[in-house]
Amino acid sequence: MDLSPEAIILKELVKPKEIKETHISYAMITDDYVYKLKKPVDFGFLDYRLSKSRRNFCILEKELNSRFSKDVYLDVLKIARFGKEMRLVPHTNTMFAIDYVLKMRRIKDEDFFSNRVQNGLVDEKLAYKVGKNIAELFKKIETPVEKALEFGSFDVIKYNCEENFMQTEKYVGSLLDEKIYNYIKEKTLNFLEENKSLFENRLKGGFIKDGHGDLRLEHVYFDNDEIGLIDCIEFNKRFRYNDVVSEIAFLAMEMDINGYIDLSDSLIAGFFSVFDDENSKKLLNFYKCYRAYVRAKVTCFLLEEKGETWENYANVKNSLDRHVDAAFSYALNMDDNVNLVFYGIMGSGKSKNGKAFSDKYFYSYFNTDIERKRIAGLNPETKVLEDFGKGIYSKEFSLKVYERLAENVILKNSVCRPAIIDGSFSKKDYFDKLDEKNINYKKILFTAPDEIIVDRLKKRESKKTVSDGRLELLQAQKSSFETKELADLTIETTKTVESNLAKIADFLIRES
Repeated sequence: MDLSPEAIILKELVKPKEIKETHISYAMITDDYVYKLKKPVDFGFLDYRLSKSRRNFCILEKELNSRFSKDVYLDVLKIARFGKEMRLVPHTNTMFAIDYVLKMRRIKDEDFFSNRVQNGLVDEKLAYKVGKNIAELFKKIETPVEKALEFGSFDVIKYNCEENFMQTEKYVGSLLDEKIYNYIKEKTLNFLEENKSLFENRLKGGFIKDGHGDLRLEHVYFDNDEIGLIDCIEFNKRFRYNDVVSEIAFLAMEMDINGYIDLSDSLIAGFFSVFDDENSKKLLNFYKCYRAYVRAKVTCFLLEEKGETWENYANVKNSLDRHVDAAFSYALNMDDNVNLVFYGIMGSGKSKNGKAFSDKYFYSYFNTDIERKRIAGLNPETKVLEDFGKGIYSKEFSLKVYERLAENVILKNSVCRPAIIDGSFSKKDYFDKLDEKNINYKKILFTAPDEIIVDRLKKRESKKTVSDGRLELLQAQKSSFETKELADLTIETTKTVESNLAKIADFLIRES
């Protein structure tokens, strides 16, 4: 790590155990404290070139973050020359300043939300509490309407979105898929125009706050039973003044990207327990899409700077793809949740494709085989060798299963999460259970030639699966299958899963 002369001086003064560097600062970490030194850089959206500016931004950073944290932001210091020595003194000291430093209490690594989530120490109940506590922190912030109008108006929000697409247009065809880029852009800008009055009413209703602006997993910490936030954006009001939903959307999106779908949904449920109006819910996927695309944009910048020879290029490119997939999924569900039914006979490939689609596009995944056995009080992997249409596979029991799955989907939709239901749906009555709950969904039928299905079922015999589908039941299921003609899209699973998912994505783009 190449340190600036000022950073070298600070290193000698505080003797850090660890140094973390970002594009805008150095953080010198000791046992008890963190000393943060801003770099003299200008990126357009921030300007730290002048020593006076760095001092003022250190003071502002301490002031702003103290709204969200207790006794973490301690003091603003200056590096000053005292004879032949260098010392850290209060920034109000009259000695000539070489540079300015923000002193913070070090938070224990195990107290960061990011580390607790990663270590499996956060359950859905705790995630709900975190979401609720964060909402309560934002609820307390008083923001003058004239300031909210200046930095968080509809025109500013629209400009921010348009800027994202303008700055990434040059990556289309290389880092970004043209069809996906155009879809996200069109959905975002259309949503803005169609809901202009909604955005204006949010400002009038006090939902635009002088908030945080960069609410990520590593910026949330536990302080005994309380929640604190650090590292809010001090350098640009346009990034800090946000709708409260935009703030929580960033954190929830990060949890999605890292695979914590259910925790993300519980976080949102906790947040919505405080901000429980319908418009907050209507805006969630818009802001999730915006936040995911901002992260994609920044990652494009990094990949361009480093080039394909960079040793970490493949990993970062994968991160870019994940964020673009997330933005695409949120765009699909921006106006309403688009739930999917993946259905077909046993061995048709619906489960394999359902799991892959849910992983790629951050859908909740529900499987009739799993739910059926849960209702029956069985372990999902327990084999139930019933005759066709008997026992827990009778129509009467199956109707209970589909009704339960409909209830699961409604629960997920209440926090703006779309869902996949994976099951045979061999009777129209099973679809009726979704219709009775007014669930919005598309029906995707999976098929395969008989010889391929037979081969799959034979291979399944030696594997541990939740499915009880087996070869001797195949003909009975085929002959009683009533819903083939109801499909909105049919996928023959003779090619790769990736090609199947691409066909489904193209279909959903056309449909929306």
